[in-house]
Amino acid sequence: MERETLLGERFRLARERLAEIPAERFATERFRGFFGREARALLTAAEESGEERGRALCLMLPGNTEEEALLAALSSVCSRAFSPQCDTALIVRCLELFLQCYGLLARGSAPGEIRTAMYYDLFDYAEEDVRQRFSARAEGPFSLTVLLPGELPWYADRYPEVAAAHAEDLSLFLDKALRDRLRPLIRETTDETVREKCLAAILRYQRVCGKDTRYSVRQQSWLRELYAPDSK
Repeated sequence: MERETLLGERFRLARERLAEIPAERFATERFRGFFGREARALLTAAEESGEERGRALCLMLPGNTEEEALLAALSSVCSRAFSPQCDTALIVRCLELFLQCYGLLARGSAPGEIRTAMYYDLFDYAEEDVRQRFSARAEGPFSLTVLLPGELPWYADRYPEVAAAHAEDLSLFLDKALRDRLRPLIRETTDETVREKCLAAILRYQRVCGKDTRYSVRQQSWLRELYAPDSK
């Protein structure tokens, strides 16, 4: 009960702050009004559910500058809030991350601080995100295929310099967490067809990237092992 009360209070505070942003000069004049548009869309996602929530999605496409690419990544991470299956805890995380990054940029922080903020959000909840996705049997893209925005492998591939700076963290997640806890969960909650799709996506990624992949040989092996047939 206490946890739900705290989550509800965080949700209320985030919604109140979001409602203020579209009227702020920084939000409307910088980055082609990205923060104002995103705040309005996220506010709609917070207030709606089901298909209405999904229709509020407003993604920013990568531009030609480092800042525009970074905001596109932030938009992709926050896009999880628009999923009809998104629960309150994940919505709160998306809203708070968006507000954190907005506050950093408004104070003149360097892009590196924004990248780091996104990294820690994804790393702190990496195992929980994968566990929830497979437990819920949600339709749509699959976890750990390196293709799903808002999950650690996707982020590590997009920002290799951040991944390199946190190599120990990534190894902890890709090795021990996946090997000891997530692989058994995936075996319990997904059928062979789903695992085949995930494995095919990982193999396709590794084939396309070749030696340029941002994961070590050992880490790539663990990604494949998550979905490999039991006989292998």
